[in-house]
Amino acid sequence: MFCLRFLSFCLIGVCWACSGALADLVSPFGGETAPNFADVTVLEDRVRVSLEIDRSDFPIFVGSETEPGQSLAARTGRTMKVWVNGNAVTPVTRRAELRPRKARRTAATAYGLPQPRSADVVSAELDYIFANQPESIEIEPPMDRSGRPTASIGVMVTHMGIPVTDYRYLSQRESLRLNWEDPWFSRFDNPNLTRHHASPLMSFISVEPREVRHEIILRLGDLENWVELEFGNTTKVGSSEMRMIAKRASSFFTEKNPILVDGTSVTPQSVDVSRITVGAEGLTVLPDDIITLRRTTLLGVIVTYPQHRLPDQVQMRWDLFPNGLEAVPVTLTDPAGAVPAQARQNDPEVIWTNHLKTWKPLQTSSVPVTTATTLQAPLLSVALALFGFGLLVWAIRASRLATGLAGFAIALGLSLSASPVTSALQLFGPPDLSKAEAGPVVADLVKNAGVALLETHDGSFEKALKPFVPTHALTSVGDEIRRGLSVRLPSGASTRVIGIEDVTIGDLGTKQDEGSQPIIVRWTATVTGGHWGHAHTRQITYRALAEISAMNGAWMLTGLTILRADPI
Repeated sequence: MFCLRFLSFCLIGVCWACSGALADLVSPFGGETAPNFADVTVLEDRVRVSLEIDRSDFPIFVGSETEPGQSLAARTGRTMKVWVNGNAVTPVTRRAELRPRKARRTAATAYGLPQPRSADVVSAELDYIFANQPESIEIEPPMDRSGRPTASIGVMVTHMGIPVTDYRYLSQRESLRLNWEDPWFSRFDNPNLTRHHASPLMSFISVEPREVRHEIILRLGDLENWVELEFGNTTKVGSSEMRMIAKRASSFFTEKNPILVDGTSVTPQSVDVSRITVGAEGLTVLPDDIITLRRTTLLGVIVTYPQHRLPDQVQMRWDLFPNGLEAVPVTLTDPAGAVPAQARQNDPEVIWTNHLKTWKPLQTSSVPVTTATTLQAPLLSVALALFGFGLLVWAIRASRLATGLAGFAIALGLSLSASPVTSALQLFGPPDLSKAEAGPVVADLVKNAGVALLETHDGSFEKALKPFVPTHALTSVGDEIRRGLSVRLPSGASTRVIGIEDVTIGDLGTKQDEGSQPIIVRWTATVTGGHWGHAHTRQITYRALAEISAMNGAWMLTGLTILRADPI
């Protein structure tokens, strides 16, 4: 009853539009699927706990009245307890209202598993204020007298903007050791309460069909120890500071952490530097206009080394070890997957060796003409008739007229009997396509375009186009493939096509004088790419005007205009 009374006093909040950036990491621990959730943020002067309370569990989170006339709203969430340096802190209630549940990306929703939770939650925000920065805090969910949790509650903890945990469950009193000099090293005593990105400095080497890529996550503070950035006393980083950081960092990482590909030293083609955030839902590239704190700013660096083929060996020597860090985690990724490694101060070399036994180099190929203008003709019947006439002529010349007439009669009878049997006769001239026949042809041409996009050099790209694009259309079609079909991640990393499906022919236009066939076509492409150790897979639906023509026994893409590209 008091739950209904409380809800009647609550303000009905405006629905949150939870669109956001699509995450690249799905938590395997399931805390985000709990009916109740606590976002715990440790700030410089307080611990802020933002609660989402399932409507059915609301009574569990209401504390007993401690002050005369204290409202039910003020008592909401009081069973969540926080200790600072061992001393219990009474919270200040900032907000309590009814709101729609916040959407969180989860393995459960990704696979359609049921979630017995209320659509609306009681949302409460509480501040546990302290005077001096403590060495530790303790957090406890609602508990019964025997020390067991009375509600299922997920938790996400951050310290000064740095995540301490991924989505986890809070099932007992937990102690968090705070490092105010470097929040990256704040840790729970419970080793199960941790995050995916455990280290503030991480290295990722991706070996792909046409590119070796070295990606690095590091703190701005570490970069300042290696590069003179001339920040002065500023405590924040905006777009102007980021431009300077990117320029200096780009020059620095061009020379550092050298890489050998098949025993040969390689020079990077590009070095891209971004500000990023790392959280429970993955890694996000920040826009230029975002302001971040200097001491907690995280950078993502992508160094690219284009190649003509998948190498046999890649060797990297790691040069950069901040004070107190003796090992840097390295992830080695190739088309078969990822394996962990480490670069240590006494052993800084990391080697990737190609063990892909069934890997076949991705190459474009011609699309043979298998459909042409045909005529159904009784070829067997005609052949038998011709045989009969030939036999008769032979018999007349050989003065064996009776035999010839008999053979001619038999052949003619067989010819008449076989006349219903017809065979397809291919005629000369450009073939005609039906909608059903056009689908597989266009699918093969689009797959070729996806393979051609792997090429990073202009000369290699043009060479990859030649099996399916005529010489006179190389520039126009190549430019449109790069413009309309290239898909890049927010970090700037490119993706590759791994599947073409649902090819639908919308309309076959009138064939042009030169034999080119205009076709309106729609298809869905599955693309994949990675940055900083995470694979992204996306589906994109395209609608295009393609022009194809049969030349020298192969279908050629003579024109292309991408009309729409819609991510699914």
